[in-house]
Amino acid sequence: MRFYLVFTLFLYLNSSSSQTLTLNFTGLRNAKGHLQIHFYTNKIDFDRENPSLTRIVPKTQVKQGTLSISYNDIPPGTYGIAILDDENSNKKMDYSFMLPEEGFGFSDYYHTGFTRPDYDRFKFNFQQGHKQVVIKVRYL
Repeated sequence: MRFYLVFTLFLYLNSSSSQTLTLNFTGLRNAKGHLQIHFYTNKIDFDRENPSLTRIVPKTQVKQGTLSISYNDIPPGTYGIAILDDENSNKKMDYSFMLPEEGFGFSDYYHTGFTRPDYDRFKFNFQQGHKQVVIKVRYL
């Protein structure tokens, strides 16, 4: 009986402290290359292009321009996500006539301008539980 109570308490504590962050990408034009996913925790780091966390994800699972990725290891906090669709996997944004040749996107924010967006436009709070974020990729 004692084991059962301890085991039940263990399951409850683990389930209440777990969180999942799901990123839903839309508008991807192909399955070539990788997505660079940059997690920023504040405006200063975003302005300096100094992400607190970066994930590189191959686009092999892209279906009809969409991809969904879930993470269980992201600590709770405030984040802004900026992504690069690095189609040629050279780990940088490629430009032609000063315009990006590859796609980019931001968490729950579709940027229509030609300058960098303000961090406050795409930041979100991630706490306990499940959070879904949509990143609509834009190509110029």
